[in-house]
Amino acid sequence: MSTVVKENVDALNAKIIVTLKPEDINPKLNTELKKLKNTASLKGFRKGKTPLGFIKKMYGQGVMSDVVNKMIQEELSKFLQEEKIQFLGQPIPAEDQEQIDLNVNEVSDMVFKFDLGLTPEFEVKGLDHVFDHYTVALDEKAVEGEIENMRKQLGDRKEVEKNIEEGDFFKVDAEEVKEDGSTGWATTISLLYKSLTPESQKLFLGKDKGDEVEFDVTKLESEKDDKYIRKYILSVTDADADAVIGNNFNGKITEILRVFPGEFTEDNIKKAFGPDTEIKDEAGVREFISGEMSKWSLKQSDSILMREIHDKLIDANDIEFPKEFLQRWLKTSSDDPSRGDTDEAYQGFVQGLKWRLIGNKLAEKHDVKVEEADILEAAKANLRQMFGGGAGLDDAMMTQYAKQMMEQEEFFNRSYASAFNDKILHVLKDEVATNKKEVSKEELDKVMETYRQKDAPAPEAVTEEE
Repeated sequence: MSTVVKENVDALNAKIIVTLKPEDINPKLNTELKKLKNTASLKGFRKGKTPLGFIKKMYGQGVMSDVVNKMIQEELSKFLQEEKIQFLGQPIPAEDQEQIDLNVNEVSDMVFKFDLGLTPEFEVKGLDHVFDHYTVALDEKAVEGEIENMRKQLGDRKEVEKNIEEGDFFKVDAEEVKEDGSTGWATTISLLYKSLTPESQKLFLGKDKGDEVEFDVTKLESEKDDKYIRKYILSVTDADADAVIGNNFNGKITEILRVFPGEFTEDNIKKAFGPDTEIKDEAGVREFISGEMSKWSLKQSDSILMREIHDKLIDANDIEFPKEFLQRWLKTSSDDPSRGDTDEAYQGFVQGLKWRLIGNKLAEKHDVKVEEADILEAAKANLRQMFGGGAGLDDAMMTQYAKQMMEQEEFFNRSYASAFNDKILHVLKDEVATNKKEVSKEELDKVMETYRQKDAPAPEAVTEEE
């Protein structure tokens, strides 16, 4: 009878030895050879009539390899589950594994050795820390700013004659001025005031239709290379690709367009919030925006708290890992043979793994389970983030697209990790002690920005299986 034995190397490493016996291998091998005999279609034999000995000679070693590999996986999986062994990654062939002779005519004992990384023992530390939890007072100035932005979105763009101001769109008939005073390339340039460099904004601010302005075309908009300038500002086509054009231009303002804020009429409110909205007037709009801003501030505040908890637990728990095993496993489990090669890549993976182990202990303590519906919601949230809020996609469309995307392993794993993190951290939100700290919206935004700008490598995603 086949056997599986575990030998502990140290607290973090073990060796699993699987011994397959001929009396277990032969029946499975013969069954697979007979299946192949019944379906094989070889030259000189009718289908299903090829002699078993011929099948064994032609395909025996390959069939035996498949049978043995399947038996190994079944024995390993059964053993690890029944013994309730806590391990990292998956078993990998031991470096001292001896060559196995797959002799289909004389099957003998086969011994397979595997290295296994064990899950380290630890108790979660850091939960006694007192965390800042920000609260944001309703900022009427910010509400007013959102109201004005919405008015502009609902407004009409009209032509004006005078005084270019912030937010205006305008056109300039421009002509190149050469060093000798002659003119060269001529084109019409369309410009948005907000897209101009500060230097160019000063040139055009307050100018009227018909005014002339001298400017350097390379300094109109910031961080635009020569290719962009020629194609999108100077409108150089392929036919004129060889044209030599200087930087200095003289332009005459020919058109100024300005957005005039709209009013919160019934039609405009439906345009902004949908035909079934219950908002009826400007007061309702203000109430809605105030509520949404409060929700957003609370969400940001919670997000900061969750990040603080995450970082504190990562720092407070010094967990030792079987480094050599994990580096070998990272290579064997990936299509990228360099995975885990650098210390930076390995540390990134270990950070994610550490959080997963901490999360697993907390999930067990609080009976947290990640359901399919949780993963779907996380997938939808990931897609909304990708689409900048998901504009144009209703919930039904988003759900359908999320289900399609979840068929991709990488996206599914990322969504699973998001759902897992959300559940764990929201449980911890009610467990840890917090210090309420009132700040302005601007102060909260600055705290959020510090996290965005952290230059530490992001932890590599750890999948459910890993």
